[in-house]
Amino acid sequence: MPQSLDITREGIPRPRIRALSDMIFGLAISIGAWSQLTQKPGSMAVIGYSLLSFGFAFLVLALVWLRYSMVMSVLRIESTALVAANMILLFLVSAEPYLYNLMNISAYVPSPGELNSAYTSAFYALDLGALMIILAFFTYELTKEEKRPVPRELLRSLKLTIYTSIIAAAIFFLSALPVFWSIIVIQSPTVPLRYIMWCGVFVANIGRRLDVRMSSRKARAK
Repeated sequence: MPQSLDITREGIPRPRIRALSDMIFGLAISIGAWSQLTQKPGSMAVIGYSLLSFGFAFLVLALVWLRYSMVMSVLRIESTALVAANMILLFLVSAEPYLYNLMNISAYVPSPGELNSAYTSAFYALDLGALMIILAFFTYELTKEEKRPVPRELLRSLKLTIYTSIIAAAIFFLSALPVFWSIIVIQSPTVPLRYIMWCGVFVANIGRRLDVRMSSRKARAK
């Protein structure tokens, strides 16, 4: 008699999880690129802005994908909490290009009755903050004592990554407050403090990733 599959005990096969996530990340990036194609730039300055705008959205998804792929290369989805967190993360990734496109449209084509960029950018900040929280949760799963899938030499680096992700999430959630939209750092073009906070988080994230890679190489060399 064939044995029934206990998803909680056996876990979801890792290749299926990665295939689904890669498809969703790829679609999210493609949608972001397609939204730029729908615009008709009237000058070189507009083209430059469009490339810069798409570059930022691409950087966000690329950094999240790199962290997610690193974790999923060693973490097995074998609990209900991990399955739920994975599905929520993929939903947030799918929503990222939608919210980002809304934010861009509302900033330059304000229509009566539509949300302005103050509100759409706040929703975008909440989306990014939630992504950071889930990535922190996944990284925490790698550090748990039972069935620990990573070398002990990497534990300190992983714990620092968890703290960094939580701090990044707090900054994103904090940036959603109206006060950080009303404070203008650059007047022309208008750049509110909210955008500066986002850029600071991702610059710090890139530096943290480089530190993790160096720690990983040192651990493998020992």
